[in-house]
Amino acid sequence: MRASLVALVFASLAHVARAAVHEYDDASLYAVSNAAIFVAGREGLFASRVDLNTSTTRAKAWVGANPHVSDGRAYIRFDNVAFVRSEAVAKAGGANQGANGLIEAVTFDARAYDAIGLYDTDGSSGRKFCCDDDMVQRGVCARAGRAIVDRSERSDGAAAPWTSEIWFDDDNVEARAFEEAMSVEVTGMYYVWFVVCDPEHAGVRVRGKTIWKNPDGYLPGMKAPNLKFFGFLAMAYLALGFSWAVAYVAHWKELLELQNCITAVVALGMCETAVWYFDYANFNATGFRPYLATIFAVLLGSMRTTLSRALVLVVSMGYGVVRPTLGGLSTKVIALSVCYFFSAAVKDVVEHVGTVDDLKPGAKMFLILPVSVFDAIFLIWTFTSLSKTLTQLLLRRQSQKLALYRVFTNALALAAAFSLFWLGFEVWFKSTDMIDQKWESVWLVGAFWHILSFAVLCVICMLWRPTDAASRYAYSDMANDNISEESWWNQLIDDEENKMAKGASTPGERVMSSAKKNRALHDFSLDEDDAEQLEMEIGKME
Repeated sequence: MRASLVALVFASLAHVARAAVHEYDDASLYAVSNAAIFVAGREGLFASRVDLNTSTTRAKAWVGANPHVSDGRAYIRFDNVAFVRSEAVAKAGGANQGANGLIEAVTFDARAYDAIGLYDTDGSSGRKFCCDDDMVQRGVCARAGRAIVDRSERSDGAAAPWTSEIWFDDDNVEARAFEEAMSVEVTGMYYVWFVVCDPEHAGVRVRGKTIWKNPDGYLPGMKAPNLKFFGFLAMAYLALGFSWAVAYVAHWKELLELQNCITAVVALGMCETAVWYFDYANFNATGFRPYLATIFAVLLGSMRTTLSRALVLVVSMGYGVVRPTLGGLSTKVIALSVCYFFSAAVKDVVEHVGTVDDLKPGAKMFLILPVSVFDAIFLIWTFTSLSKTLTQLLLRRQSQKLALYRVFTNALALAAAFSLFWLGFEVWFKSTDMIDQKWESVWLVGAFWHILSFAVLCVICMLWRPTDAASRYAYSDMANDNISEESWWNQLIDDEENKMAKGASTPGERVMSSAKKNRALHDFSLDEDDAEQLEMEIGKME
């Protein structure tokens, strides 16, 4: 039933702007069934809180919305919309021939799609959008050469479609639509189509723009809640950043490198949410979305997402608590992070600046697949590293560190479970064509990931917050009287070298026990290659 609508949306991607102001620059109509149609726009609109002809409102604008646009009115307005036909077609109309070459502007709620066109009973396949003489004779429609639109009141709560007629005069090349605004009285997902039933005028081109406005501003209905959401999220990041900064400054002498990484992620989160808020505030006030500002916000978000994943990974590896460095693994972590950043940045730029929601499945897969693959690598590597770290701490009987990592593991497992559940929900939401029906909830799809990321960051900040004994605790061996592991290892090597220098010959002095060797390898957290080399050196010492 909706196949024709989907085809029209795909066909008009190059000309429909993803903003509250849809501009057309010599846009072409597309042949669909027995009509030529141009999809002039699609937006979710909330019902007006006031009559379009009055100047009073029953609700006040909240902070962030321009008071001149947050007036409680919702409408779709034609602004300098013009249709241009060729000279040959204009001459065929002839001078002083009156009105000719009809173009109809049809505005309808997505729920009323079945009121536009019909499936004819003549045995032909497909939906017909224009009435012809044969259909009139059979009583299928009333007026030949007109778009088939059922304007009767509907029982499903959707607004009845309405139409506007635009005619060419005599042999004029250009015809202009009336500068009118259609008030939105029922909340819904609205479409505007320009329909031409006259084959001779199927090649007309469209210029001008339409303006779509919600009661609180120009933000499209699917994006309107993001203004408040990012406002609250920016304040949440600000509160987290302030708390972290207080602890950071108070214990600056005991800071770990890991805590500097956490500081960078918190700072990026604060900047990203603030930029998103002001981006949406500007969009709401003007109806336009500056590409540079949006791209800057997108790149900040991609950078924050990448660093967040890398932070979770290195924490899972025990960096800053079990091992002082990542050794050879640091290059692999950086390489994976760079790959993830570029793939996520491309996807996010297309999503927010382009038209990713309307792309064909192959193009969507090209954008989403690399991000999904790198996400899976991060996830598998993270939980594998966590397992090794927990085992390491358990063998070394470091109960306090083990308790800390168990809390972190439980939080991460819970986040992973929520992520899998939400991914399933997204698949269902998009595969069942719920975007037009549940467009008011679309913003939650992206908001969930921001909330989840913030929650995980809060857990990390709480567990690895700066304290008076942070640096001493980080590499201490809780089972060995709080002696520094590095000092313990150096002392062990020094003692062995001294014994060899003195020519000690007793087996107990020359040979380390297997348990001590394993403990030495675990405590200093060497990479596998370094561990093998160390085993060989110990063998030589023995």
